[in-house]
Amino acid sequence: MNEAIERVAVLREGAAQWCDPGSAVRRRARAALEGGEWPPQVVEATLDRVLRDADAALDAVPEQTSPLTVLAILPGNILGPAIATAYCAAAVGADLMLKSSSRELHLADIVAEQFKTLGPPVVGTLRPMRWSGGDTDFEAKVFPLAQRIVAFGDDETIADIKRRAPQGVDVVGYGSAYSLGFVPAAFDVASAAQAAAQDVALFDQRGCLSPQTIYVEGDEARCILFAHALAACLERVGRELPRAVALEGERAAVVEFVRRLQVRALPAATHALGTIIQGRARDGVPEYVVGAEPFGGPVCAGFGRIVVVKPCTNAAQAASAAATLGRRLDSVGVATHADAPLSTGLHVVFSKAGALRVCKLGELQQPPLGYRPRIRDFIGVTRT
Repeated sequence: MNEAIERVAVLREGAAQWCDPGSAVRRRARAALEGGEWPPQVVEATLDRVLRDADAALDAVPEQTSPLTVLAILPGNILGPAIATAYCAAAVGADLMLKSSSRELHLADIVAEQFKTLGPPVVGTLRPMRWSGGDTDFEAKVFPLAQRIVAFGDDETIADIKRRAPQGVDVVGYGSAYSLGFVPAAFDVASAAQAAAQDVALFDQRGCLSPQTIYVEGDEARCILFAHALAACLERVGRELPRAVALEGERAAVVEFVRRLQVRALPAATHALGTIIQGRARDGVPEYVVGAEPFGGPVCAGFGRIVVVKPCTNAAQAASAAATLGRRLDSVGVATHADAPLSTGLHVVFSKAGALRVCKLGELQQPPLGYRPRIRDFIGVTRT
């Protein structure tokens, strides 16, 4: 059998194991992550999604590639990239050195063990690595072993890696990024809130695919109605996807954000409903914060299930606000019926604003395999 075809067949088998909650690899991951940063429900939801569309991604892999030796430096703010990165690299036959975050040290080892069980041609292609962040002496030994470095982190981290990478070693950086939501005027507020709550709750707004600001087409009254509907949905979803333990310093950060929100929020005196809604306190912080503000540029807290809702006159106005994020704009989730296609017009409007991905609200946290990172990051393609 052609090696590329055999590799795809083996990876299909491996992906099916990750999608099966009763499989040995899922049981091992579940046990390894128990008692860690993320509640069990969040772990299961993540593992259910990470390779759900692997068949489609693997179908698109070219048979002829020039695989590289790649060092991938994983993020610590969410689960899932360890598995996705390993499968993207293996899909093209790359040799991968996978450096885990100190906040999650198990998944890379589990995937490597799975590849060993799956056998050729993926066995031995993944080498888990660990070192303390900022250990420049160790990195000086590892960086030259790679032909390419794929790094996740904030912009400052990516810039530092690029500065220290040896000459001739390409660096692909996935730096600071934010995502947004949009609720069209014709769409039911309650349904949109339910979809948005799923995206907000998973990973507690820490990831680049979490909707930081949601624009609601219509007047301020509709915006406020959506804010209250979203808060009610977050209350319910919080029982299905519990919030993680607050990070060090998060309590003070939430207090400061709410203080500033009280200055910016729509005035509560003009209507019956308040414009800052907070959930019950847990670990000294509210389980969620939803604030309704006047139209303006996106507000991106990036932690604590904090989401800001703003009214807008139409999609073009929302897109103009989204465009102010520049290269930090990642995805836009548009409220759409589950059985209806995404509006082509809205896709065009937000793509022109710079969105790398336009999808349905409620699916922001379900990127296709090969989105971050891309499968082509592991083959010999010249990048700028």
